[in-house]
Amino acid sequence: MPGSLKKFQQRVAFSKDPDWSSGTIGGVRWKALAIVGVMFTAACTPGEGPGSIPLPTSGDTTTTSTTSTTSTTSTTTTTTLVPPRLEVTIRRTTDGVPHIIGNNLESVAYGQGFVSAQDHGCTLIDQILKVYGVRSENLGPGDDGRNTESDFAWRAIDIASIATADYNDASSDVITQFEAFAEGWNAHLAEQGDDGLTGWCNGAPWIRPVQPVEVYVYARSIALLASSSRFAEFIPSAQPPVVAEVLGFAPTKPATNADDADDAAPDFSVLEPIDLGSNGWAVGKERTASGTGGLLVANPHFPWEGELRFAETHLTVPGEVDIYGAQLLGLPGIGIGFTDGVAWTHTVSAGKRLTAYLLTLDPESPTSYLVDGESRPMTSTDYTISILRADSSIDNETRTLWRSEYGPIVDFPGLGWTDSAVLTFRDANINNNEFIEQYRDMIDVQSLDELQAVYEEHQGVPLFNTVATGSDGRVWYADTAATPNLSAEGEQLFLEKLFTDPITQIGYDNGVILLDGADSRLAWETVPGARDDGLVPFSEMPMVERNDYVFNANDSFWVSSDEFTTTGDFSILHGEQNTPLSMRSRQNAAVLGSDNRLGLAGDDGNFSGLELRDAVFDNRAQTALLLRSNAVDRCVANPLIEVVEVLANNETIALPAEIVDISAACDVLSVWDGRYDLASSGPLLWREVMTRFTNADRTTTGVLFGDDFDPARPTVTPGVPAVPAAIGNGDPILQAIARAVQTLTKAGFAVNASLGAAQFTVRSGIRIPLHGGTDTDGVTNVVTWSNNNSSSEPSSARGDAVAPGSALRGEGAPVNFGSSFMLAVDYSGDRLQAWAITSYGQTGDRTSPLFEQQTNRFSEKNWRDVAFTAKQIAADPNLTERTLIVP
Repeated sequence: MPGSLKKFQQRVAFSKDPDWSSGTIGGVRWKALAIVGVMFTAACTPGEGPGSIPLPTSGDTTTTSTTSTTSTTSTTTTTTLVPPRLEVTIRRTTDGVPHIIGNNLESVAYGQGFVSAQDHGCTLIDQILKVYGVRSENLGPGDDGRNTESDFAWRAIDIASIATADYNDASSDVITQFEAFAEGWNAHLAEQGDDGLTGWCNGAPWIRPVQPVEVYVYARSIALLASSSRFAEFIPSAQPPVVAEVLGFAPTKPATNADDADDAAPDFSVLEPIDLGSNGWAVGKERTASGTGGLLVANPHFPWEGELRFAETHLTVPGEVDIYGAQLLGLPGIGIGFTDGVAWTHTVSAGKRLTAYLLTLDPESPTSYLVDGESRPMTSTDYTISILRADSSIDNETRTLWRSEYGPIVDFPGLGWTDSAVLTFRDANINNNEFIEQYRDMIDVQSLDELQAVYEEHQGVPLFNTVATGSDGRVWYADTAATPNLSAEGEQLFLEKLFTDPITQIGYDNGVILLDGADSRLAWETVPGARDDGLVPFSEMPMVERNDYVFNANDSFWVSSDEFTTTGDFSILHGEQNTPLSMRSRQNAAVLGSDNRLGLAGDDGNFSGLELRDAVFDNRAQTALLLRSNAVDRCVANPLIEVVEVLANNETIALPAEIVDISAACDVLSVWDGRYDLASSGPLLWREVMTRFTNADRTTTGVLFGDDFDPARPTVTPGVPAVPAAIGNGDPILQAIARAVQTLTKAGFAVNASLGAAQFTVRSGIRIPLHGGTDTDGVTNVVTWSNNNSSSEPSSARGDAVAPGSALRGEGAPVNFGSSFMLAVDYSGDRLQAWAITSYGQTGDRTSPLFEQQTNRFSEKNWRDVAFTAKQIAADPNLTERTLIVP
């Protein structure tokens, strides 16, 4: 057992030691009896009682305290005969941002763990229950057995066992980091008790201390967001045909005869989208107003609820580490951030993190499959899940789940598990222990060269592009995410099938590479230099370094600028080349392009830090820039549009057949500036218009655009409005405007209603209006709704759509996803400057003012100056301070 964990267990008495391997931790209530030698100070306002809170003392310890008169701060100086093992000071500044300074990295990790428990303690322990497959034992089966299904899925994915084995071989730096983080998390729990933990789980019987390896396992599960996590719901019911019938897990489309088996095919359209996005901008010295340094904007689009929120953090070891940024809840370190010399952000890569294999089963046995005509047996494991029932009793359920050489067998809709075929998959990140090592080493990088060297050494990025800049004014874009490596022959076989097989095409359109498991030529190829066997090596990944600018908005690597394209012999699994861009990517290009066509770079066409920061909330929609004026001309000429009725799913009339007067809508759109701002009239109408069209309509020649996509001009084509095949009622744009008018009217909004009247989020029972748009609109600042949330925390819900194809609900346009941790960094002046907003705040405590404070800040476009230097932190008017000492 690692030394620091032994010491912690000597100081804290547990009522029961959890045993994950046997799954017997249900109903554990934990109380800390004592923590010896940990000393705390709390903030107190000058003039409100004593200048310090008395601390425990001993014969070899003396304590002195001083209180600042310029801020809400209490500091403690402790002198001991023996230097403490850990000493960390947590300073909180405006919006509750923690600045954690320690005498070594172990102390800083301890402080970050303490803060994590303080701000979002429920999230980490809930996610540990998830990835270890013990939610049912602790929380019950969940609605429709959700927890039970999740438990079986995560047991079968087996990241807990894989990561535990890797943890035992991890570097000493990583082990120290996770031991200290867990120790700090547990120290806060010991101080508060399980009925004092901030958040929704307060007092829950399953709250208990965490083990360092559990935090590590959860961290490793994050790497599976674009791979195993997407297939998890289809794993638990995967049973051989005869067994499935007996157990009641019949495949989605059972095969009763040979003809049925031949017709079965996986329906990839049921896959939930990855639903994570971002904008990343890096501007180099050739495009900065001063001609020096670089600028960065981080704008990840992530959920505002659940485990995928960010926590803003500043970590410092004087003379060694000084890094500011954000990390996903419950994890140590920094994921997106900056140091004195380099800043970086991530966007979700368009590449593929897994390949699915359609197995041809051995006619002699449905649990064996053929590869090059040779039969290979599957393996099976019995998993037993304990389930807490409503009467507090616990019963068990056992399922036998199966694996191929590639990975878990899945009961995929449209195919299931027939006598002749079944689906399986291989995950590029299941063995990605380098992920943790890389982000540990990124904590003290001081230049773009150092950042790139860490990337090349570890190759641990799981699913992200990187956009970075340095104080020397260079910029870097790279897609180094883990990517399966097909041989040249294997890729050619896949491409041939992609253009001839509809099922392969549907899979590809939904982010899945479907391969023939019976053909060994489609196995992953191992080549020198790759992080793990079967992956693309760093030297073959797309990347570019320049001095002007780069961006990414989740489209393929091939366009990272308005000025050039990146083409070459890259795997199609990294993403397609010479393909149309999303409207959001095109708006990114319009913001940053050297022609300054939106005017956001000022009169000189080069960005200052403030100009680039403010461009984040410019909120103009690419679709409106391209199509609005033409649409207005057409609707002015044809103000009366006849529409047919639209039926809802229950066959009731959602929108009636009638003649719609769209003249008022035309008037609104004619004066709208194309911005999705709070006071804008026009966004609600325009979004309803755009939702009536497909992504293909918005990116290729057809009903919206008359010109072709040109790979030589990808950021501006197609861009010429199409001439409608018929005028008036036959015009698809006018039909869409008429539907928009009907929908707004039905929802209770006037056609000239402002965006702020309808688009909102609720924080602490307060409805906060929000600016911003969606990918469909082509706005860079994304706010929308997502169901991407695996947390057990109760979350908000939204009403039904007003009509099929509508973005509106009866309450308006609720938001729980989008621009999350927003950061702008400026190296171009005589000193580093940075600004930030975390849209959902720094705490999970819904009773705290901090819970809605930054949401209001976001609504007001009110960036906060980042307090990075000691002087800036000391000058913060909301400063509080606390020191933790562990002998």
